[in-house]
Amino acid sequence: MAIALDASEWGEGEPLLLLHGWPQHRGAWAHIAPRLAARRRVIAPDLRGLGRSPLAPDEDYRKHALLEDVLALLDDRGIQRCDVAGHDWGGWIAWLLAIEHPERVRRVVALDIPPPWRGELSPKRVAGALAFGSYQYFLASPWLGERALRRSPEFIKRFIPAGAARRVWTESELEGFARVLQEPGRARASVLYYRQFLLRELPQLMRGTYTGAEVGAPVLAVYGERSPIVRLLGLPPGRANVRVDVLEGVGHYLAEEAPDETLALIESHLGDPAGA
Repeated sequence: MAIALDASEWGEGEPLLLLHGWPQHRGAWAHIAPRLAARRRVIAPDLRGLGRSPLAPDEDYRKHALLEDVLALLDDRGIQRCDVAGHDWGGWIAWLLAIEHPERVRRVVALDIPPPWRGELSPKRVAGALAFGSYQYFLASPWLGERALRRSPEFIKRFIPAGAARRVWTESELEGFARVLQEPGRARASVLYYRQFLLRELPQLMRGTYTGAEVGAPVLAVYGERSPIVRLLGLPPGRANVRVDVLEGVGHYLAEEAPDETLALIESHLGDPAGA
């Protein structure tokens, strides 16, 4: 069942949907959303269970449930087709839109998130995947993850900079992200984002659910050179309709660590909105 997402909207023109990741909310786009809105209708929702959006009453935080929320948001606002930029889990939803609902998207930008198809299972990559997933196993645990989020804002205040190459957040900004996740329902939602992925979604991906999937909308996949994803998993294998770019000296949080460079790549890929 789709959830009505809480969202901010700026500007006029061709629609552009901005989808944030964990452990953040739509505030992650603060550095670039106003500039994108100078020429576009920009819509930035909070994903279910995060920011100001409602919790899932059935505790369903599978990524296809998030996808259904996004499609419902577009329907509610009368948007048949739009551009999408997503980061982290928001980038995962952007990939799913490009693969499963290309009729709803024109162009897609996925920021520092692997595509859903399985890469080569070499010993080095498997070891990297296990190392990369260590924080996910911790968060998904029945007791530890939720306790860490509820009891200690320092966990998130350390977690975000740990994935970055540039410390660009003020203490107040980090506190703002941490405070939201201290709410019991949102702490539990965070745990279920990862538990349901590891237990229900990852096994399907490893069986090759998207091995032969076509990417029906042009995707620009951008990675930070110093992101844990690149260091541990490497860049994704090539695929038709997908272009990969790397920002040097940048970690996981591209839109915040390198807003100018990220904005330039997004606008270059999306092109002139007047000609959309």
